[in-house]
Amino acid sequence: MSDALLQRQATLLEHLTSSRAIFGEDDLSRPWLGMDRSLLHLEARFSHEKRMAKIKAILPRTLDHLGSAHEAIVRDFAAVCPSTGIGRLENARQFYDFLLARWQQEAPQPPHLPDLAAFEIAYAAVQRSASESPQVVPDALPGAVRRHPAVVLLRTDYDIRPILEQESTEAAPQPGEVCLALTIPAGAKEPVVQALLPELFALLDLLDDFTPRETFADMPHADAMIEDFTAGGLIEVRP
Repeated sequence: MSDALLQRQATLLEHLTSSRAIFGEDDLSRPWLGMDRSLLHLEARFSHEKRMAKIKAILPRTLDHLGSAHEAIVRDFAAVCPSTGIGRLENARQFYDFLLARWQQEAPQPPHLPDLAAFEIAYAAVQRSASESPQVVPDALPGAVRRHPAVVLLRTDYDIRPILEQESTEAAPQPGEVCLALTIPAGAKEPVVQALLPELFALLDLLDDFTPRETFADMPHADAMIEDFTAGGLIEVRP
């Protein structure tokens, strides 16, 4: 009896997350498992809209820039990617992964969409890091430096800053590599986005682990750079 009940629940959950239930593609006049299909459709649609609201909270500009393909993309997403969790970032990452797979088959339109989506996921990840417990600092020599654990580095193929600085979807990003660092300094309420020179970006990218201060002895203005990066929340110095 319990196995049959569990199977019935699993079947119902699978149906409620299916595109045919969400978009009312079934014959709503016929019952399903003894239940009113129209009510099941309302429940499925409500759950889907709640899920998309979570995704839009993380990827608002990405969804806006999907343009006329928005409806078809969301339908395809619902058909192949049932929800695996209730978190906003978790659902947004699932949608982002779906978009990346789609863009491997067909070129994104507009072409800056992958950069925009990657930025919004990175921004949300940095935001969440502010509420997480501080990481235990591993043993290292005093004065050693590493990239701050909360920092996310992002290299884009288009300069999406006009979109980030304006709410309008009409901003036209130009092709060109841009190196961005996202972090949330102590006391800040929102992540800070900094554009970096490629050389400094590459240096930060290497600092996964604490590195002795002496490593930078031959680098011009190394102390000033480390102080600036530390003040900006990009580098952590071992006490």
